[in-house]
Amino acid sequence: MKTSRMISKGRFPLMVFVLTFFYLFANSQTDSLKMSQSDTTLKKQENEKSKEKGKGWNDEFIVYVGGSLNMLSVSGASYENHTVPGYMLGGAYKRGKFFYWQVGARYNNAVYSLTDLSKPADTTVTDSVFSIRDIGIPITGGINFLSATNRIFALRLFVSAIPSFAIGVGENDLGIGKDQINTFNLYGQAGIGVNIFFMVLEAGLNYGFKDVFKNDQSKPAQIFVHLGFRF
Repeated sequence: MKTSRMISKGRFPLMVFVLTFFYLFANSQTDSLKMSQSDTTLKKQENEKSKEKGKGWNDEFIVYVGGSLNMLSVSGASYENHTVPGYMLGGAYKRGKFFYWQVGARYNNAVYSLTDLSKPADTTVTDSVFSIRDIGIPITGGINFLSATNRIFALRLFVSAIPSFAIGVGENDLGIGKDQINTFNLYGQAGIGVNIFFMVLEAGLNYGFKDVFKNDQSKPAQIFVHLGFRF
């Protein structure tokens, strides 16, 4: 009997230890589960907040081709300017809703026509056509008056600054080469745009603030029309 009681007394502390261990283990698992659920809830709340912040923005990518009418305002009596067509193509990233901004890249093939008036009177005067190819970076800000229906129909006004870098001059009878033109020009642009579903139509005016020729006053201007697609 004494031996049985001693064994029973020996088992009791062991049972207490085992029960305490399982109790602490169960509590730790419960706390871990609560922490995990709390982390998941916080992540969901952060994602929802991020989505709420993004509701005010409309992101679009635009690609376009366009035609232009090009003019070169040359001072003096050496040349007479004529308006002739050229072309351009480019792409842009647009972000915003009522107020929006846009940045992109544009290849511009501006074609000019000049008549050389310095030739002798008995010489036949003919028009000489030449082109200047440049890469521009249009930086645009605008207002979308129909932002609420942007995905279906939109009406926009915009202005742009376009730093441009000349990369080549087309062959011509005037002997104009790349070394005779300014490599850099800054264009100001203003226009109107219409979006119809995935189509984009824009029209406006570009004006160069720097002379095309290094040694002559020669400000360029373009009337342009763009047709593009957005996605």
